[in-house]
Amino acid sequence: MSDFREQEVNAIIGQDNRGLDLTHYVLAERIIQDDIRLMLKAHAVGDYDFVSTRFGQGHRGYHNMTGGELWAEWGDIEDSWYGAYEDGELPYAPVDEDPIHVLEEDENGEVAKG
Repeated sequence: MSDFREQEVNAIIGQDNRGLDLTHYVLAERIIQDDIRLMLKAHAVGDYDFVSTRFGQGHRGYHNMTGGELWAEWGDIEDSWYGAYEDGELPYAPVDEDPIHVLEEDENGEVAKG
């Protein structure tokens, strides 16, 4: 991986609604988790439209998107990702780099500051 790409992957793209700084890498991984969750849910009821659309129209991969593209995707799924996280419905644990692991909530459900 080139230095430029490594810097891009580690660049903070934005803060989620819980005040966590999300890097390009963490955003891509969260979106992938949500896609897999939705695919598994659809599979359980025999619905393959989402998967067939991805394969039929192509998908270049979240890690290949710009920060702005990822942020737009995240905006569409943030609430559902957090709902799945809180309900234990993510298909696998968030990546080690995800700041969700160090999240300390106060009574408002926000990131506790120092």
